[in-house]
Amino acid sequence: MTTASDLNNPFSRAELKRVKEIQFGVLSPQQLQAMSVCKVEHAEMYEKGLPKRGGLQDPRMGTIDFRVACETCGMSQYECPGHFGHLELAKPMYLPGYIKTVLKV
Repeated sequence: MTTASDLNNPFSRAELKRVKEIQFGVLSPQQLQAMSVCKVEHAEMYEKGLPKRGGLQDPRMGTIDFRVACETCGMSQYECPGHFGHLELAKPMYLPGYIKTVLKV
């Protein structure tokens, strides 16, 4: 059986298995906020040439610079999978891609 390390995966030596089933769903606002690593409060991406905290390129959401490790997981630009931030909106809103599905519920 192939293992993750055979595929140059530095994160796991676990044996790989075939996926039998996968399920998708919509996360609740509480789940989204719990998964979030930061609140995005600023439209600006940079401040003095560096990613701005609370901005669209907040360094907690992953690094975009090969010389700087991610502030959340400590991994490099190539290894870090990226992390979610969240926006707090004045009113709830539907994602356009889900409107037809939501109307059927």
